[in-house]
Amino acid sequence: MNKIKIALLGCGKVADLYLPVFKYIKEVELVALADIDQEAANELAKTYSVPKVYKTSDDLAADKDIDAVIVATPPQFHADSIEALAAAGKHILCEKPMAASTADCKRIIKACKDHGVKLQLAHMKRFMRGNQKVRAIIDSGMLGKIFMVECRWDVAVPGLIGSYREKLTTGGGLLQDHGPHMFDLIRWWTGNDIKKISATVKIVHPQRLTEDTAIVTADHENGMTSVYHTTRVFYGRKFSHDFYKIYGSKGSLAVENEHHFPTMSLESPSLTFFGPQQSARTLDVRHTWSIDEQMLQNSAFTNEVKAFSECILNDTSPRVTGEDGLHAMECVVAAYQSTLTGKKIDVPLTEEYDLIEMFKTLKARDLEELGEDYEVGMQPPEYQKINDPISAFRPPRTHEKWDDKENGMVDATDVEGAFGKIKFNN
Repeated sequence: MNKIKIALLGCGKVADLYLPVFKYIKEVELVALADIDQEAANELAKTYSVPKVYKTSDDLAADKDIDAVIVATPPQFHADSIEALAAAGKHILCEKPMAASTADCKRIIKACKDHGVKLQLAHMKRFMRGNQKVRAIIDSGMLGKIFMVECRWDVAVPGLIGSYREKLTTGGGLLQDHGPHMFDLIRWWTGNDIKKISATVKIVHPQRLTEDTAIVTADHENGMTSVYHTTRVFYGRKFSHDFYKIYGSKGSLAVENEHHFPTMSLESPSLTFFGPQQSARTLDVRHTWSIDEQMLQNSAFTNEVKAFSECILNDTSPRVTGEDGLHAMECVVAAYQSTLTGKKIDVPLTEEYDLIEMFKTLKARDLEELGEDYEVGMQPPEYQKINDPISAFRPPRTHEKWDDKENGMVDATDVEGAFGKIKFNN
């Protein structure tokens, strides 16, 4: 197989993040789109010159010309679609959240293993150069032993108001949507699995059926603690505030995305190291002036699809596995259960929970405690040298130490993109 023929299942908003990247990836060819909304699928096919348009996952499964499928539908449909696609021999890149329940996550893992196809989870934050540099800083030992990480990700994106993400059938709201990114990124940065979850989850806007606010505390292996704050009820200057503080025995690192929507931005976060005696040092990732080079270096979706194609062509393990996706979803469900019971919940989970019934209980509680008459639509020392990763499509796995050549920090002469040899100004 010289080139992977790939299809996209789901032509909602996330399609706008995936479709522009294919012209930068020589290993893949986008051959089909599928969506129950045929008008949306046909419009995107026309814009991006995609030759085939289908309606369902079964249509994609029946097309023998398709090697792999990006599954980007709402999470409650993932398991059924992936079972059909895996049975037809299609490799799977699955958008997060992995599914609407941990039971469905396990169905997905089993289907892909039973049929011998690759399963990669779309935890795209691992594929940003700035986040990879954070991983390199931690692996260098510069911060010492990591004992605590804070994450604050406020996401007041108007386009999400009234979308499927706020409906009960998805089995979760804001935390199910963004929690997998937060839990996975901090676990991957530090290599420390989450063992216990304690949370307070709320439905602040009375019109919503799923949560729009959450504060979560996680106990990790190796004695580390992480804390997460996220809300959609956010009226600040920016739609999104994505900020992390990593505390180590030798120093701390602040990671801040100052642009309003880091999912789409090619700009890396600002990185500031704080050492003994109030010393501070900027460790930002430098970027080129070329938008094409930026798409090759720092587009999370370009690098994610490139990594997916690499694991298929080279028959290697995906960089983000089904087990990684299951771990993140178990943390989400544990947070929901913790807020109802007032107890810490062990991860991995030992039982399945009915998420729809959980949210009915949560809704009744928060309407009584928080109910208010307003509308959802309101908007509003001596330092080590830390190299920048050059090609971000091969992040190290969770428990690996950073290796320059193996993980993309290579010479410019080794990097060839869609436009030939690329010279990086690093």
